[in-house]
Amino acid sequence: MLRFFFKSKPDAAVRALYDRAVAQARLPVFYQKYGVPDTLDGRFDMVVFHVSPLIDGLRHPDGTVTPDGQALFDTFVDDMEQNLRGMGVGDLTVPKRMKKFGAAFYGRFDAYRKSVADPDRLAATIARNVLGDEGRATTPQARALAAYYLAVVDAVRAADDMTREFAFPDPHAPAVLPSAPSPVEAIL
Repeated sequence: MLRFFFKSKPDAAVRALYDRAVAQARLPVFYQKYGVPDTLDGRFDMVVFHVSPLIDGLRHPDGTVTPDGQALFDTFVDDMEQNLRGMGVGDLTVPKRMKKFGAAFYGRFDAYRKSVADPDRLAATIARNVLGDEGRATTPQARALAAYYLAVVDAVRAADDMTREFAFPDPHAPAVLPSAPSPVEAIL
């Protein structure tokens, strides 16, 4: 509890980047057109989905996370904790739930990093983690989410100063995966 009094606040630009990620994750198109469940779990997964490539992009050339990357992760953790408390979760239960959130975040973050080079594997990862069914990996929704995720990764790579100027791609106009047999626009 005392950490709230002594913890340093993240740079305003890092907080703004996190807020943009959350706003993007809340866009109705993900729930209405991409098939993401509009539940607490679905919304959590969409925040992780949007924050993961940002944290991954905030790395030094040696692979270690930059202070901004760590601050972005810390902002995510603080936000999740505040949301739990806002939902009435008690002080004794919060650490247990946060441990589960942490495990879920790291599992998804690692899975996205490992599958980003293979669009089919990425679609399977997204189907399992976001859509709740790995069997949906070949659906237009999973393939569109994979294409969108790759567009986010490309935008991260192209940003000169991600904390100050980063903009998410438009989820209404995702690119078609290279191996996709048909246009993604069919679902949009």
